[in-house]
Amino acid sequence: FVFRLSSPSAIFPADTHCAISPLPSFLHFHWVHTMARVTRVVPPLPQTERGVVCQITADSPGERIVYCNGTNVLWRSIASMTADEKPEDVFTWKGHTKKTTVAAMSPNSQWVVSGDVGGAIRVWGAKGDNVLKNEYKLWDGTIKDASWSSDSTRIVACGDGKETRAVAILADTGSKTGEVAGHSKQINSISFRSQRPFRVVTGSEDMLVAFHQGPPFKYAKSHTTHTNFVNCVRFSPDGAFALSAGSDAKLVLFEGKEGDLVKEFEKPDGISGSLWAAVWSPDGSKIATAGGDKKLRVWDREAGKQVAEAAAGSALEDMLLGLVWPTASRIITVCLDGRLMLWDVDAAGVLTAAGAVDGTQGPLSCVACDPSTGALIQGGGDGFVASVPSQGAVSKAKIGKGIQHILAHSPAFSGAAEAWVFSLDDSLRRIAVEGSQIVGSPIPLGEFAVSAAWFDKEETKALVATGKDSLICVGASGVEWTKANAVPRRPTAIGVSAVAGLVAIGLERPEGMSAPGVQNTQFDLQLFNITDAGSPDGLTPGSVLQEHLKEVTSLKFTPAGNFLASADAGNKIFVWAVSGGNASVAITDFCLHTARITCLDWLPDGKHLVSGALDQTIFVWDVDKPKEYTKIAEAHKAGVTSVAACSDTSFASVGNDGFLKVYSLS
Repeated sequence: FVFRLSSPSAIFPADTHCAISPLPSFLHFHWVHTMARVTRVVPPLPQTERGVVCQITADSPGERIVYCNGTNVLWRSIASMTADEKPEDVFTWKGHTKKTTVAAMSPNSQWVVSGDVGGAIRVWGAKGDNVLKNEYKLWDGTIKDASWSSDSTRIVACGDGKETRAVAILADTGSKTGEVAGHSKQINSISFRSQRPFRVVTGSEDMLVAFHQGPPFKYAKSHTTHTNFVNCVRFSPDGAFALSAGSDAKLVLFEGKEGDLVKEFEKPDGISGSLWAAVWSPDGSKIATAGGDKKLRVWDREAGKQVAEAAAGSALEDMLLGLVWPTASRIITVCLDGRLMLWDVDAAGVLTAAGAVDGTQGPLSCVACDPSTGALIQGGGDGFVASVPSQGAVSKAKIGKGIQHILAHSPAFSGAAEAWVFSLDDSLRRIAVEGSQIVGSPIPLGEFAVSAAWFDKEETKALVATGKDSLICVGASGVEWTKANAVPRRPTAIGVSAVAGLVAIGLERPEGMSAPGVQNTQFDLQLFNITDAGSPDGLTPGSVLQEHLKEVTSLKFTPAGNFLASADAGNKIFVWAVSGGNASVAITDFCLHTARITCLDWLPDGKHLVSGALDQTIFVWDVDKPKEYTKIAEAHKAGVTSVAACSDTSFASVGNDGFLKVYSLS
């Protein structure tokens, strides 16, 4: 059948999705009136590495900062970062396939150049559809730094190539405009003097600062002032001067046109460690540096000495690795844990802390919602748990090991607002939702926690399925009991309904073949009946459910315990009707994912199921109308890892891209 519509909007309402399911002889149209709208986005912080400069830049008006995280490039509105940041204030460009290292917006705010660890730079639009304009492969090593000429037509980039370590090219064609050479090791930083005559300055791990004349550019001279790695070089806004900062804690000033040494700044008392990054004030009269001694320092160019300093803190995570000076009165620094710190700076260079933007850096593996406060708790491989309140600043706690699971209480819970966090050190920690303080001491489990769920109606105990085929009941004060060899094979997921008195556990397939030459595909669901949560003997084996042909990845009961949803590593979701301590298949239509399903959660109404998968897609399913669904495509680059219901009409998701997103259904 072919339907030709001259005006689709006249037939399909603007807020309606239509899913077409092919059948042998006719077409079914499934009307989906539910829409999902992103109401909040919490982006990851800049990705940092100890001993490596974190490149962070700003647009010419000083309204947005640009930084890298994973394979993405992000920009955020400076004005709203510490206040009411809206989804439209955050932009992500996803065109790289390898880890990004640097991004800079052109002076005319039309283009962005970004580089990655594979030695490629991409030039893409900063407006409209953000289309990729050009891609240039420069070398096989990392791109360490890149910048634009003032007319937005030329790009310079440097890094860790084997033969070529820096280039000056035309943005439109990639044609080289001379040779940027003179170094024997990795070039850490590069800067373009846009005033004529053009110049390029570079700083390297060979401890040299080199100047190049052009175009076509060629080596002119170098300086051996530094006694350790040169981490940053920058021309002043008017091109009259150039600076260099290094791991020897030296800040050096050069003449911009000829590249002659002007002076070495006087070292203040107590300075130690590396100067990782340096930046000019917009008027070129002062310089700010970010140091390994955790201090932001402001230096006067004419006086040749420091005029102000401020400490970001005293912990290792407070080490400063990058900074940007977007406007005359604002400096933004990046700490080792990715935290963005905002500073007010007056005309004399005096610094005042003005706020901080906290969060997490790496891929996120789990999220939970605390209904009593509306806060979202997230965690991932970077070893931090962050609490994201509905309003106010994000707080976080350092766990130190990767986060596996987070349990938040339901609306029926009457105790303090806490989340239970399970980490890769085989321990449980209780985290206060407000302030992210660790409550009490860590509780060692002694075994790897594969999955966990609340065990009793009061939500004072959690049942943990472990990698050693055991079940552990743990309370706020410690492990209460362990049931060794509770299941015949390694568990892969667990779901508990204290209301229904049932536990469901997904099991690995048995070893061996089901038939000659045929791999066993028996991925069972083992049910247990709960008669007494206070004793391992109160958990008795029940029936075995056999429908899944791939590893079971997630199990969730509805709040009322009348349905159990199970998902697997293929694309199958089964909804089981629960009754009398048993379960039978009720719905098999939820099968539109195209990759491993990673997470499930029921909305509080018990009728809508949210699923996420590595295909980057989220679906919202309706058990009353199995043919209808809401699809959210490209929800998270590299895959959705966890979803959490917030209300009957909203839910949150996290993914391997490090983003937290909140959706509203209407």
